Amino acid sequence: MKLQHIAFSVSNIDEVEKFYADILEMKKLKSFVLKKELAHKIFNINEDTAVFLMGKEELTFEIFVSNQKVEKGFAHICISVKDREKLIEKVEAQKYECIRIERDNFDLIFIKDKNGNIFEIKEIR
Repeated sequence: MKLQHIAFSVSNIDEVEKFYADILEMKKLKSFVLKKELAHKIFNINEDTAVFLMGKEELTFEIFVSNQKVEKGFAHICISVKDREKLIEKVEAQKYECIRIERDNFDLIFIKDKNGNIFEIKEIR
């Protein structure tokens, strides 16, 4: 089994560039509009929806731009990066939320985009 992509939504198209391209350094692989007829059949959403496939290395996100509010609960995505502190600097410089939980072995780091999508950040070892 192979993971193809992880899908979630943002409410502002600027987030695709500001957070996913600039902060996470992902490249736009493809973009398209999911027509409201199909969006309704699959997701029960009645609007044409812009969709962006963003990728970096082996990871692909499918980002739906929609004003529909989605409850996230404990949902989050965990990614590993080569230089966690460098990423945290970029996050804070761009005024995104960064949660650091200090622990004996290693700190837990979570960052959020402006829509509340949560990313746990680990260091590639």
